[in-house]
Amino acid sequence: MALSSRAKASIARVFASVLCCAASACDPNYIDIISRSDNSDPCAALDAAACAANTADGCAFQPSPTGCSSSDVTCGAGVCASGDPFVRASGEALFLHGKPFTFLGTVSWGLAWSDTCQVSKYPSQAAALGPTFDEFAAMHLSALRVWAFQSSAGDRGNDFSHLDALVNAARATGVRLILVLENMHPDCSSGVTLDDQWFASGYKSPYGKYALSYRDYVTGVVSHFSNEPTIMAWELMHEAGGNDFNALDAFAADMTALIRKLDTHHLIALGTENGTSPATSADGDPSNYFRLQSHPDVDLLDVHDFDLAGQFPAQFARCQQVAHALGKPIFAGATAVNLVDTSASSFELRAEQLDGKLQAAFQANFRGFLVYDYVPGWTTAKFDFDTRPTEPLSGPGGLLDQRAPKY
Repeated sequence: MALSSRAKASIARVFASVLCCAASACDPNYIDIISRSDNSDPCAALDAAACAANTADGCAFQPSPTGCSSSDVTCGAGVCASGDPFVRASGEALFLHGKPFTFLGTVSWGLAWSDTCQVSKYPSQAAALGPTFDEFAAMHLSALRVWAFQSSAGDRGNDFSHLDALVNAARATGVRLILVLENMHPDCSSGVTLDDQWFASGYKSPYGKYALSYRDYVTGVVSHFSNEPTIMAWELMHEAGGNDFNALDAFAADMTALIRKLDTHHLIALGTENGTSPATSADGDPSNYFRLQSHPDVDLLDVHDFDLAGQFPAQFARCQQVAHALGKPIFAGATAVNLVDTSASSFELRAEQLDGKLQAAFQANFRGFLVYDYVPGWTTAKFDFDTRPTEPLSGPGGLLDQRAPKY
């Protein structure tokens, strides 16, 4: 479908400049494909099909500007534009469309939809995606970290229709996805708690209720989405740990190299816990944590914070030192403060504490911050948040909207 003048104006604001970076700050290979002195874009008026067919102008169908919603007919399913549509890492920074990129968003584990992980407020994924992403748009969120386990890919592990729907909804609202490919814990996945033996060899065979091995599933899903710019990054695991460094290290080397062979566009995160298990320990020089994150195909580091005590936990600082030593970006992939009860003071205290953590992270040069976790219609006061009127974190003008970079 052709875009309206309003949509074209939004695209023009995003892609107005001829974009490149000094070699000292940006990957010299990251330069926009099309440069025009009049700032015109030959791709801007194309629909998705015509966009895909136009390779001469370097066209790519990519996410809408943040803040688009399903009710805004000028936004459509995404935008067509020339230039590099992918989030890139260069040194300790991220770049998008040639400009420094930082992201603010959330985690919502049920949106990829499986038999065991759903958004209970809604009867189906189709019913959940529109309203939920409209709520993200109202907050101008630019990133979502979401489970993309084999449990969402059908009985044979190769049905990506739920993930396709998720990607389509994210693209329309300008949200970039971090897709997590497995869980160290049994939640939402195979029902199996992963251990050293799994990292040593078990990931190469079917396990739990799954038809495919982890390695085969990852091969399929990464190949399926290798050219999709709505995805910001692949994350191998959620909070990987264990006792056997050698097993985890070999797993990391094998899987990051496999993903990079299949997909040269997307960032890769290993996804460990914060260096607190023997296999991932941040102690020593070099530490196990350093050695795991130093693999050449690991692009960025993800750390988590469920510590109510301080704004910037000591373990964050240790992980950040590793990221700095390696020259890689770091982000907070899950940060939470427990909601004690549903009183107004409890909501306000949580928002104040999360705001302190958010600001401390960005002041420490974190490139992203994700609040854990977004659960529409939650019923038990804990980490969950949504857009209920009493929630100061969310909604238009809420804390996240105030702090969100506007792209």
